[in-house]
Amino acid sequence: MMKKTALLTFVFGFGCLLACDTVHKVDWSNRPVSFKVVVKPVEGETLGSRQDPLKLPEKAGVKVLVSIDTYGAEEDAEYLEDLWVLLSVRPGKLTVASGDGRYGNHVLLKGGKVRDVPVTLKAVFGETRVWVEDVGYLPRTAAGRKVLCSNEIDDNGNGLTDFPMDPGCYDADDDSEEPGSGAAGVSNPVWIANPTLAQVQGYADVTPYQGETITVDSGDMVVTRVTFDGMYVTDIADDMERGYNHMYVYNFNPPMSVPLCEMDEYEGGSCQGERPVKVRVCDRLTRLTGIVSEFYKFTELNFPAWELELWDPSKGPCMVPEPEVITGSDINSGLERLEAGLVRVVNAEIGRKENMVNCDLDGNGVVDFREYSTNQCSEECQCREACDGDPACTEYNQYLQYGQWPLNVGGVKLWVSSGESVPDFDPFNTELPKKIASVTGTLKNLSFLRPKGWILEPRCMDDIVISGAPKPSTEACVEPRTEKE
Repeated sequence: MMKKTALLTFVFGFGCLLACDTVHKVDWSNRPVSFKVVVKPVEGETLGSRQDPLKLPEKAGVKVLVSIDTYGAEEDAEYLEDLWVLLSVRPGKLTVASGDGRYGNHVLLKGGKVRDVPVTLKAVFGETRVWVEDVGYLPRTAAGRKVLCSNEIDDNGNGLTDFPMDPGCYDADDDSEEPGSGAAGVSNPVWIANPTLAQVQGYADVTPYQGETITVDSGDMVVTRVTFDGMYVTDIADDMERGYNHMYVYNFNPPMSVPLCEMDEYEGGSCQGERPVKVRVCDRLTRLTGIVSEFYKFTELNFPAWELELWDPSKGPCMVPEPEVITGSDINSGLERLEAGLVRVVNAEIGRKENMVNCDLDGNGVVDFREYSTNQCSEECQCREACDGDPACTEYNQYLQYGQWPLNVGGVKLWVSSGESVPDFDPFNTELPKKIASVTGTLKNLSFLRPKGWILEPRCMDDIVISGAPKPSTEACVEPRTEKE
């Protein structure tokens, strides 16, 4: 193999352009520079295609076989030395099957290559590719001694000792302080369908896609609520009984959009051309993209983008689904499947003013929570938690700050937050009956709240019914567009 040397010139500042002529030479002749990565399906399966993607996997994942070849600096020159590499996947997560020459997701390339490594891809979707990187990791090479990145010795003499101080240490169990070459390779694609809203929720407490940028382009996503910083959507095409088919879309501001238009729609109320319009309840999203996150166990879609189809009353009724009625038993057993969905409680007791307590004992305007790290609970915290445990009690400062008040639902406390959406409603008005007919709203989860982390948020005054029957979802909190919009 011919020796090839890359000349890398580092220039620091404009003055150095004139005054500095330092040349740093890096010899690439004995280092890997790239990997050829080939993914193939296990027997009887396929890798899907853009037109016909694989069905989105659930717990079992997608099983594939990965082969890798290493190349040096010369064109098409194979690198034939042993090398450990790290496997990962974008998007999603990856697990390498255990076996000789494998440690976690690190794989040994014997003589610079390996064939048919069994790999399982999980939480994957869309165009999925396996990545291979030389990160400089080396598993333990000798028994009876500490690995080099945890032995408190500067083994490579660079003035830095062990993980995480030495950049050559990939992890604390790395047995080499030498950095990797940075060589990388990407596989051919595995094509997998995009998830539905319910699949993004993962049919569980926590989404499997946390931190991923996902796209939902199937189902029938209807806007059920619009807030000052986002919107709530429900996929009415999904299995409503199983649930999990709801999502909060956090937009930082009230959502605006240029709707989807077709030439023959310009004269109708369902399309307003290129002018941005406010998203409203009953509108549909035909495509939704964003980064999935968990905010105190409340699944959100952040930094979103969407394609909007305006609701046209002349073409049919609003398709917002009727809310699911929940009981005290439901609150106790868990409401995760209804997170971000429309729910309703009926004949619930409203908190009374005489049951309000002020736990701000030192008068600083803040009531202590229990310390997460130490589990310590101050006197203020004990006052708050005692109130939280009483279905009729309201902590005064909590109500002032968040407009948050309790409903006694069959002996179980459920928080209601109406300060932003219905600011003129006073739940402690002495003229209100002890029980109110119904309260409807979207369901939010904040795990730090006690006794349960669930909050019911009415959308407008239609959702708080003192007596009588509530409006149907085709009418409640629905504001059709005017001709000027």
